[in-house]
Amino acid sequence: MYARVAWVLTALTVLIAGADVWVTSAYRPLLSEEAVAVHGFPFVTGAVVGCAAMGALIVARWARHPIGWLLCLIGFLSAISLLTEAYGVWVVKADGPGPRSLGGISGWISALLGGQLSLAALAILFLVAPDGRLLSRRWRVAVVVALVGYAGYAGSLLTLSPARFDIDHQDVVGPLGSLLSIVGLPFIAIGLVAAMVSMVLRMHRSQGVQRQQVRLMALSVAFVALSFVFLIVVQMLNGGQQTWISSLPLFFSYFCLPLLFAVAVLRYRLFDLDLIINRAVVLALGTIFAGIGYTGLVLAVAALLHTRTSGFWLSLLATALVALAFQPLRQRIVRLANRLAYGARAQPYEALSEFSRRLAEPPSPRALLPAVAEAAGRAVSAQSSTADLRVPGLVGLSVAWPGPSDGSPEYQVPVRQGGDTLGSIGVTMPKGRGLRAADEQLLQDLADQTALAFRNAAMESELAGHVAALDRTTAALAESRRRIIAADDAARYRLESAISREVLSHLQPMPGRLSGLSVATSGSAATDELEHLVDETNAALESLRALTRGLFPTQLARAGLARALSSHLARNGSAVTLHVEPAADRRFAARVEAAVYFCCVEAVRAGSGATRIDLRIVASELVVQIDGVARGQIDVQAIVDRVEAAGGRLSLDREDQLSVSIPVDPDEPTRP
Repeated sequence: MYARVAWVLTALTVLIAGADVWVTSAYRPLLSEEAVAVHGFPFVTGAVVGCAAMGALIVARWARHPIGWLLCLIGFLSAISLLTEAYGVWVVKADGPGPRSLGGISGWISALLGGQLSLAALAILFLVAPDGRLLSRRWRVAVVVALVGYAGYAGSLLTLSPARFDIDHQDVVGPLGSLLSIVGLPFIAIGLVAAMVSMVLRMHRSQGVQRQQVRLMALSVAFVALSFVFLIVVQMLNGGQQTWISSLPLFFSYFCLPLLFAVAVLRYRLFDLDLIINRAVVLALGTIFAGIGYTGLVLAVAALLHTRTSGFWLSLLATALVALAFQPLRQRIVRLANRLAYGARAQPYEALSEFSRRLAEPPSPRALLPAVAEAAGRAVSAQSSTADLRVPGLVGLSVAWPGPSDGSPEYQVPVRQGGDTLGSIGVTMPKGRGLRAADEQLLQDLADQTALAFRNAAMESELAGHVAALDRTTAALAESRRRIIAADDAARYRLESAISREVLSHLQPMPGRLSGLSVATSGSAATDELEHLVDETNAALESLRALTRGLFPTQLARAGLARALSSHLARNGSAVTLHVEPAADRRFAARVEAAVYFCCVEAVRAGSGATRIDLRIVASELVVQIDGVARGQIDVQAIVDRVEAAGGRLSLDREDQLSVSIPVDPDEPTRP
């Protein structure tokens, strides 16, 4: 109900303003000095329509908001004042239609509802802006002063005869009218100055978004108050004449009033009307483009073709061209409307929609967190933003946008799923701005939307941590295995040294002593010597039996892999055939020779069934292929350990075949 009344008043204001333009143009040019400086066209005309429209928008959202109704009434009554003034001047000065008395009454109504009433109403509006309440009860005095000022002015008009009223000679009043007029104008000026002081105090006491709102309001009230004071001073100096110099500042500030009010609504969402006006701007710009484009194309094509063909086909062609051109232009129109409605930031829920599209393919934590931080910062137009991911048992991940942050964010929203807190989203707003309730809800929506992605990222981070721990364990096991193999080889070398020390020490003197026995005479001395040699031999054999278990083959260290394998196969009477390619018949690194030798020894042990061993070089790798192996008769794991300790691999492509490949580094030192 209230909204309908407000929109009806706005529609009447538009019709009355249009009638005023028509009446004014009937007796003088619209851009003449008298029409602009005295009547206020087009500044005052645009201001009254803008005030009524903004008031209707506010009433449509809050039916009883005083600012909305004040704006509607200011626009409506000012439009009536403009129309009656134009008609009164037309009748009195330009012999317009109607009697002289009707022109006088029209001028009297214009003066009664004109600038002084608008200024008093504006003073009250500024006193209750932006929330519809006075700064305190003491400011009621300022409201009373403004009302008394207008009452004094209206009382001075009531002393005049409406039928003989002359709008250009309002100063011809009696003593009572002069007294009331003296009270009226200064009191209205005092009310405006008080409204400006109230705005300044509000601005100093407010913070965040409200400070931005009040700042624009204070600017508008300062314009109106100063221009009104300027009007009074100039008219006092020039004998009361209304000129360009005296009127234009007031008209221009009056025209800027709804514009500044609209900017406060659009950029700082004073009454949360940004979405309504955003769509209105899109519709208006689209309609203007379609209308101008259609008309321009019709006229241009008609002029180019110089034809009188049917208008239907011409209209159809223009419609098709406008439709084709509108879609690419639509995106720019939407961006312009968003810029007007939301300032530097994009439309919030469109930003959330874009963020949802970015989450369609689950990103890794390193890519997710920057996307979340950027989306949060852009959605609320923050100075900086952060996204934190908490993973149990691991170091948390944190990313700041647009760059590294010096401190902790001012506002933080936790990201939860179920009863678990997965992380947080934080923002730091620019100085002088706070986080509004709508922005907090927007961040909460973003946190809810991000929760599942954070859960997946946390699980991925946990899994990556487990994999890393498993890799570390595997590396530790591999290193342990290498140490075991190295210790085993070292033990074999020590056994070889022990044999040389403990066995060969008994056997080395025997050739010389046996030569001495061959030329000596028989007797007890020879018998004793022979028994002594037998004892030495037995001692050497006992030492050898004790030491040679698991002995590292001396021949492998001295003669190489091929010779050691041939000797081992011959010594054990094995029927295994050894085939060594010429490229493989050379010395290799000790770890390579030891790994291949002991793998072959294990593979040809008794019962293994091995029939052939091939050694060859393939692409910088020593390849050992053993055919005819019965896997159940050998220790395959021991072979795997040996091969992997040397950096190689074991292949079991066939059931009766083993294939060992060990990299051969040409720069690695080899045995001499």
